[in-house]
Amino acid sequence: MMNNKIISCITFAALLAATPVYAQVSDKTIAVIERAMNDELTRAKRDLHLQGLIDPFFIAYTVADQTKLDIVASNGSLTRSDEHHERRETVRLLVNNYQLNDENFSDNTGFFSFSSAPDNTLPLDDDYSGIRRVLWLSTDDLFKAANESFTKKKAAFEHKQLSADLKDLPDFSKAPAIQISEPPVALKYNRTALEDMIKDLSGVFSDHPEIHTSSVSLSISNSYQWITNTEGTRVRKPVTLCEIRIQATTQAEADGQPLALSRVFVAKTPDKLPNAGELRAKVDELSDQLTALRNAPLFDKEYTGPVLFEDDAAADFLAENLISRLAAQREDVLGNDVSGIFSSGKRSPLKEKLNTRILPTSVSLHDLSLTKSMNGADLLGYYPYDDEGVVPPMDLTMVDKGILKTLYMTRTPTKELRDPNGHARSLAGGLPGLTENVPAPGVIEYKDAKAEKLAAMKKELSTRAKDDGYDFGLVVRSIQGGVPSEDAGFSLQDMLANGKMIIPALMYKVYKDGHEELVRGGEIGLPSIRDLREMISSKETVTRNMLISGGSGGLFSFSSKVPATLIGPVDILAPELEVQKKKGEAYPTLPVVSRP
Repeated sequence: MMNNKIISCITFAALLAATPVYAQVSDKTIAVIERAMNDELTRAKRDLHLQGLIDPFFIAYTVADQTKLDIVASNGSLTRSDEHHERRETVRLLVNNYQLNDENFSDNTGFFSFSSAPDNTLPLDDDYSGIRRVLWLSTDDLFKAANESFTKKKAAFEHKQLSADLKDLPDFSKAPAIQISEPPVALKYNRTALEDMIKDLSGVFSDHPEIHTSSVSLSISNSYQWITNTEGTRVRKPVTLCEIRIQATTQAEADGQPLALSRVFVAKTPDKLPNAGELRAKVDELSDQLTALRNAPLFDKEYTGPVLFEDDAAADFLAENLISRLAAQREDVLGNDVSGIFSSGKRSPLKEKLNTRILPTSVSLHDLSLTKSMNGADLLGYYPYDDEGVVPPMDLTMVDKGILKTLYMTRTPTKELRDPNGHARSLAGGLPGLTENVPAPGVIEYKDAKAEKLAAMKKELSTRAKDDGYDFGLVVRSIQGGVPSEDAGFSLQDMLANGKMIIPALMYKVYKDGHEELVRGGEIGLPSIRDLREMISSKETVTRNMLISGGSGGLFSFSSKVPATLIGPVDILAPELEVQKKKGEAYPTLPVVSRP
């Protein structure tokens, strides 16, 4: 294990001073893949006809070549370290026409079924024929499936009376052809040095016997993406994402309640991540907080009053309860989308609130996704063209003086908005273009003309809490998020609660004299529109790169994140939220023998 004094001085610049992470995609590879895609698309457009079936009017091919490094360590030892290279394709094929096609319809028969579609893995060699063969199989399979879905959709329409706004709503938007060609990116790192750093960071948890499980992980992904479609669009672009995740779990001493804390740092390139010394400080802080949480008392009463969200908790509060809900998603035309069972009804999109006030009159919200950097900082949410490959992200005024003006859109029209605005985003962690595109943000700037200093907000917290009959106010500094840890004993019940409540990981009672008491086991009700309208934000602002839920979030928001940047207040005060103690459960018993 590295000496702590040495590693605290190591910067990512030193760790990256080596050969490229992966060799750049060569000019030969680019030419072969592009030719195979274009030739097979031309052939499909010309020859894909079969008597009795509806012809396709739109076909799009996406190919992504991704190389990825994953390093995971626990208690000072590597548990995983591998480099992986894969190349995959996806096909989008629509039959009939833009007005009426096979999309935006579900008959609920396929949600739990398994597709017989061919494997979409492409050869890693520059095999022109092999690439075309995979694209051919996928196109043929999708052509038949699209016709089957379209037939069922037309039959269902014959037995349903659609409302006027649905009857005339197109299924897909036309878009102009674009030609974009950006060069590949070569990321560099010293793999051995990074492994040593991750091992050293994870070893810090070994000094805390109260912590049961822990890990530190690093992921560096470098992708190159091709998009081509029958409208004439040809796009080539790089997509990179780097992530460090620190997480640990334990159980409460008094009752065995599972407890977990985590920290996540994301950037486009490794050199923009925190350096080893900064990460070491975060591991130390998380260890101390989790140890304290283990002995913290339960939150023991109902509370309806002010809650102050600070630092990371403030960003997460805005991201999940406001920004991710600014999505114009198309609903199934017959209301039969079984996936709705798993979404949170309360954390639904704000599309019904267009042209009405959802925030304080002093607040404006702008999306500036074409902004690459600000005040010397690279913005993770920047992107030149969306992941449907056809629309640049427009500078959008999402909220003006508190009034909701527009929503994030893909090429699928909705009742509220019909025109795409360049915000079809692929989910982080998947190959670009090969996961479902969702309407989501890029670079978001939150401004409040009446923002207050934190000291004034804390005074307001105390005053409002007293007026509500409490001798304390509540401060939240971390919100539970991500995939629950099986080791910590979390269950489906916890996941369901996480979709319907705000689950604080670090919550404090703050008394009038200023002293704080850490408490556990509280749940905060989701804010209503009235709560959002009355929020108070701090003058202190921060630019935070983060992963934000796409497509309004919900139960599975932990797996539907997009890379984004939030420029906004460090702190948020919600004047009145409902907080309750977590309902009683039978928690796992503590370990019989102490940790070795």
